[in-house]
Amino acid sequence: MSKGFTLLELIVVLCIAAALLAFWVPRAARLMDWLETEHAVRDVTTALAVGRNGAVMQATRARITFSPDTIRIDRLGAKGWEPWWRTPGPSSHGVTLETSNPVVQFGPFGLGWGVSNTRIVLRRGSQAETITMSRVGRVKHW
Repeated sequence: MSKGFTLLELIVVLCIAAALLAFWVPRAARLMDWLETEHAVRDVTTALAVGRNGAVMQATRARITFSPDTIRIDRLGAKGWEPWWRTPGPSSHGVTLETSNPVVQFGPFGLGWGVSNTRIVLRRGSQAETITMSRVGRVKHW
């Protein structure tokens, strides 16, 4: 008796592995789209919460600016808008950003300041997530 595998056995195992991989790759792409979109949603909702809480805690106004490559939070100080918090934007996750209002402001009581009703859509592949924020600061993830 010989020890080891025959060439035919190795070819059969490789064919089975290739067939399994062919079925798994499309599902993996959808999974990666979902995961990266969820990461971007978390970044956006975190920025909204940090900006609102920062405005309330410091009794000042906070401005959140959304762009594909950066999410910025600035606070209104004695000398005008001062940088406070920065994080990479949705494009760092390969996600596109569509927003009805790229600048959101909160007042010292946590309410929206000015035009604050905002709809943010994050897309990657077939995955799309929507975040809405009302003038009173309520954030919903659809």
